[in-house]
Amino acid sequence: MSFEFEARFFGDLLREARVRPRRVLVVGCGEGVEVEHLSRAVEVPVVGLDLAVDPRWVRPEFQLVRADARALPFRDRAFEALYCYHVLEHVPEPARAVAEARRVLDARGLAYFGTPNKSRLVGYVGGRATPWEKVAWNLVDWWKRLRGQWENRRGAHAGFTDSELQGLLGQQFGRVESVSLPYYLGKYPGLAGFWRTSFRLGLHRFLAPSVYFSATGEAVGRLSGR
Repeated sequence: MSFEFEARFFGDLLREARVRPRRVLVVGCGEGVEVEHLSRAVEVPVVGLDLAVDPRWVRPEFQLVRADARALPFRDRAFEALYCYHVLEHVPEPARAVAEARRVLDARGLAYFGTPNKSRLVGYVGGRATPWEKVAWNLVDWWKRLRGQWENRRGAHAGFTDSELQGLLGQQFGRVESVSLPYYLGKYPGLAGFWRTSFRLGLHRFLAPSVYFSATGEAVGRLSGR
């Protein structure tokens, strides 16, 4: 995974939305390396949360907390920005995790969510895995599809379709916007034409390995001060 790009992309989303957070929450931070990159990109205190965190990654500029995404140990509206990257597909009750994310996010804040695309033809395109690992993972995914086990709740790394993730977020947030196209244009600048054409023709529903959305509690006009 390119932690540097993900952190920059999130920082760009905040700037475009004119959100200047005082604190950022990372839901599902893993060991903690992702939090370190994000803290550099946003230049404000970052709190990382996961079921298992590595104390070796603790730094003065950020905090790591061991907790469940379905029961965040923070007060209401405690954060102005929230980052949740490829986490919801691993949560047994993703709707509860989204509700908790909305609860701890300030009404004028911004949340960013990304998951694997359940309708993808091929996954694991980016990242640091070897080509053989990626081939093996895709074969496992297709085997689960053929056996009717292509569900997160059945242990598959399925994720959500574009419409599923949008609907899930829309249950809690006032404004939900796909940021998949700018994500792919930024991550693969040499394939800009390919991605623009794919999204224009609707082929991204099968070609994009993952889906990405930003979400806010208020309408865009109020968020940006217009």
